[in-house]
Amino acid sequence: MSLKSRIILLFAFLLFLGIAGDIVHMTLNARSRVEAEGEAMSRVTKDFIETALANMRDSADADENIRRIVRSLGALRHVEVAFARNADSPPSALFTPETHRGAAPVWFAELVRAQKKVTLVPVVVGGKKIGAVLIASRPADEIDEVWLEARNLALTAGLIALAALFGASVMLDRTLRPLQGCAGALGRLRDGDYNVRIKASGSPEFVDLCVKINALAGSLNQLANDNRQLLQRLIEVQEDERKKIAYELHDEFGPHLFALRATATLLGARLGEPSLEPLRQHANALRDQIEALQSHNKNILRQLRPPALDDLGLSAALRILVDDWRATEPGVDVELRMAENLGETNDKTSLALFRLAQEALTNIYRHSKAAHATVTVSVKPSPPEIEVRVEDDGIGIDASKSPGLGLTGMRERVRALGGRFFYGVGENGGGFVAASIPLDGVSTFYGEGSGRRPANRET
Repeated sequence: MSLKSRIILLFAFLLFLGIAGDIVHMTLNARSRVEAEGEAMSRVTKDFIETALANMRDSADADENIRRIVRSLGALRHVEVAFARNADSPPSALFTPETHRGAAPVWFAELVRAQKKVTLVPVVVGGKKIGAVLIASRPADEIDEVWLEARNLALTAGLIALAALFGASVMLDRTLRPLQGCAGALGRLRDGDYNVRIKASGSPEFVDLCVKINALAGSLNQLANDNRQLLQRLIEVQEDERKKIAYELHDEFGPHLFALRATATLLGARLGEPSLEPLRQHANALRDQIEALQSHNKNILRQLRPPALDDLGLSAALRILVDDWRATEPGVDVELRMAENLGETNDKTSLALFRLAQEALTNIYRHSKAAHATVTVSVKPSPPEIEVRVEDDGIGIDASKSPGLGLTGMRERVRALGGRFFYGVGENGGGFVAASIPLDGVSTFYGEGSGRRPANRET
């Protein structure tokens, strides 16, 4: 549940408690109010009747005059008046059954339970008591009024509460709007977009929060740039060391191996006499071992620094890499899909993409149990970037687990050039690794909301 919904619910609950409290208070005080109203009206009516009786002088028409007074009081609310010659008769026989003219529910009347009281006014004419006027309170009338007031209060307060909730919702929307911007900015920071900035607005607390998030983004951006430069330097140092080792193996170790093989071949050729056959066999064995060392030396040279990458470029180097894997491991069918508009790339980009394809193919042969692999190289025009994707139909990569050393090395190479690295489950159920590197050398990061992010995991 959102913060806005929680605040609105809390506000609505407090309003409901206030309205309910007023209605409950009114209901609890209804009995005393009804009884007090009945007693007051009965007292006024009693005073009026006593005054009227005191002014009666004609005893012959006393009965008719009393009944006329009683009839004139029939329209009174809250009380009912009746005349009885026999004051000992039960009052219930003299009064009409009480009804709720305001349509108060029965449960409400039962809840109030106001007592009906009867007041007797003796009628004495000529010194002789001829009966009594009975004044009975009618609680139903006052109960109806209390019910109507409670209902109107509930309706009015309910409308006011709805208006207040609507106003609070609008105000909360405007007040909490900066939080949405903060949440979006933090999400972009999580995805690596450290160039995000928030416009500081709202209350002072939100302004301070926006300023701090902007400062955090700036610090992370600077840290990312520093890390990227450090990674580039580390990779450059690593490649320089590899290049030096490759030159040493090629220029120093290689000629010695060649000379040893030539000497062993010449020695075997001169040991042609039958008596020297054992020596000739040893010379041939020595030659074969030297040839194996030369082949192993060439493989090491290709791993350290692919000569074709420096001499022929990325496209040719990838073709040679795929051809070597086809020849070395014929059990896996490797397909190369190269974009026609590949063009030229700088040395760092070419080396990073070549290393990615090299490491990915190595992992496929070692771990994937795949029968088919595809290496795809494509170019995207906007923004200009080159992408290499290696996919297989093997057992796949678990994207939920932390990447190993191979994937980590690929990621660091790509990130050092401001690119993006992905891995996970491919379209055929196997695994895939992919990298996109800007062709203009500009470091760019894209979050989930860019619409350009491939499926699976980005690191």
